[in-house]
Amino acid sequence: MKVVLLTSNSFRHKYIANCLSKELDLNLIITEEKANSITDTSKYDLVDKEFIEDHFKKRTASEMDFFGTYNFPENIAIKELPFKGINSPNTENLLKDANPDYIVLFGTSIISESLLKEFPNRFINLHLGLSPYYKGSATNLFPYHYNEPECIGATFHIATPKVDAGGILNQMRPKIVVEDNLHSIGNKVIREAGLMLPEILKKLEKQEIKPVLQKGNGRICRIKDLTSMVLGDIYNKFDEGIIADYLDQKNKRDIKKPIIQNI
Repeated sequence: MKVVLLTSNSFRHKYIANCLSKELDLNLIITEEKANSITDTSKYDLVDKEFIEDHFKKRTASEMDFFGTYNFPENIAIKELPFKGINSPNTENLLKDANPDYIVLFGTSIISESLLKEFPNRFINLHLGLSPYYKGSATNLFPYHYNEPECIGATFHIATPKVDAGGILNQMRPKIVVEDNLHSIGNKVIREAGLMLPEILKKLEKQEIKPVLQKGNGRICRIKDLTSMVLGDIYNKFDEGIIADYLDQKNKRDIKKPIIQNI
């Protein structure tokens, strides 16, 4: 099974590349730079600026702890693109030349409808969040703000023009403990999702799993809505014991937010 990965270039993205290369024929990696606006703190006052910068320092430190030993696999072609470059004609040509069975998406800009149409049902998105409950961006942050840690996880789905709306192949919640923090939980999701991803693709290729239509409505999350106030509220909820409260009622709360599990 030939696979191409469209991703970014942080350690978590390199980890996913390694998960794929160990189990499948990963023959091309296309990386896209992240937007500078994500970590830009110039619009904040001094207090909020220091808080946001500390948040990203903690996120980076945790990612290093989980994935800092990973580099992109050797002997695999890598094409580097600037932010918003993922939908360029160059990408389309590279994909046509590679002719993969599946194209895995993890952490890129939204793929254009025209590119999706060129490779129907071959784009598989690893969405960090549980659709349809939370779609869009920062979908493993906003659930804490709304007191729904049961909605933290990952969704593997067919990519469609409508964001995070394609048929679901599998979903997972991380194995968390009361000592976990915001960043360790997020990285546990990535670590466990990376181990599942090759198996999901193998089962899909053998037609042992089929996409499940998403039903119901959820929240559409946008980066611009992740304000310093919202992020501060999330950290406060951790200090107040949101994880302990969730774990005390985990089974009951998880049942109210069912997920698709094929692995």
